Amino acid sequence: MPRVIISGAGIAGTVLAYWLGKNGFHVVVVERSSSSTQSGQIIDVEGPAQEIVTRMGLMEDIKSKVTHEAGIRFLDDSGRQIALFPVGTTGVSNEIEIMRPALAGVLLDAADSFPNVVFRNGCTIQSVQQTPSEVIVDIHNKAKDTTSQEHFDMLVASDGLRSPTRDLILPISERESCLKSIKVFAAFFSIPAEPQDRPYANLYQAPDRRSVFTKPLTEHETSAYLTYCKYDQKLHDARESRDVELQKKAVAGIFQGLGWETDRLLNGMMKTKNFYFEEISQVKLNKWSQGRCVLLGDTAYCPSPLTGQGTNLAILGAYLLASKLVKDGDNPTKAFEEYERDFRPYVNKVQPIPLRGYLPLLVNPDTSWGLWIQRFILSWISWLQPWKYFPDINNVPYKLPDV
Repeated sequence: MPRVIISGAGIAGTVLAYWLGKNGFHVVVVERSSSSTQSGQIIDVEGPAQEIVTRMGLMEDIKSKVTHEAGIRFLDDSGRQIALFPVGTTGVSNEIEIMRPALAGVLLDAADSFPNVVFRNGCTIQSVQQTPSEVIVDIHNKAKDTTSQEHFDMLVASDGLRSPTRDLILPISERESCLKSIKVFAAFFSIPAEPQDRPYANLYQAPDRRSVFTKPLTEHETSAYLTYCKYDQKLHDARESRDVELQKKAVAGIFQGLGWETDRLLNGMMKTKNFYFEEISQVKLNKWSQGRCVLLGDTAYCPSPLTGQGTNLAILGAYLLASKLVKDGDNPTKAFEEYERDFRPYVNKVQPIPLRGYLPLLVNPDTSWGLWIQRFILSWISWLQPWKYFPDINNVPYKLPDV
């Protein structure tokens, strides 16, 4: 059976490893993190992704780890409730919400149950060479400080938005232009929970397009989000530096002095180790594969958190790629082309930022007057409850093949 190396043990990589392992492929998954415990935010499992994890027999395990969020409350500067939207009515709170590390752990355990699937933590791909019949990679083991050369039939890069493996595969012209910044900055982190953090998510917005957001995680931990919907050079430079302390200070400089519980969140942010900061971007490529190498998940078509489709695309893309490889494992180039041909139209449908890209600006007013209007409208929508009369518009269907 074909030998496959997957770079990245995130959502997409582990789902692909599961289905390939189940069908007899020999799979090696390398992950730069030294352990399977990763930081991350709350994500949704919806649409076709729900059907796929059900086929994997994992739905009940996933449901046992959901956050049990009841919905979302919009708050003013003093913490007074402006509007309340129950779970499933806004696209912000959904029925199956789970921390990314928890979902990744469930998927990893399922893939790791196959003896022909091997996970290597603390390892990265340093170089990639292709021949007509194989892919030759240099794999660096950080703990041992050793590099070994290994041979595979194909390589799958699924190591995230800023994938280093993608840069080893694509020509310079593609890798320099594929990242499209949305000019939105977001900090994701965990803080100690307080009673008011449950059972609802809480959203407080301030002028200058700033939002402060909490979502219940456990009785002891709350997930927090600070979002700034303007381009800021200091924030950009902080992200590029990869210096976590510099990033925290830059974020604090934007949000200090705001109302509600912003100071509590900032204090928690400065202390937490579970912190991630990003300049929200999308990935758009003319082609998802080069020879015997293919891109998957955020590495190939990151939609950004603003679409709410990242997890769905990761799981669905991995499942479809597996179906093509099971059919044409001896001809990966053909399998990769069919995977892109069949899946790109769906990606093109769900990847665009709503309202022609203006959604972040519309839902995050710049002025106090704009914020007052927004809060007035939200209060009336919450009171009228119009979602009772509309179908679920977030679930874009997809007819799944068998794997």
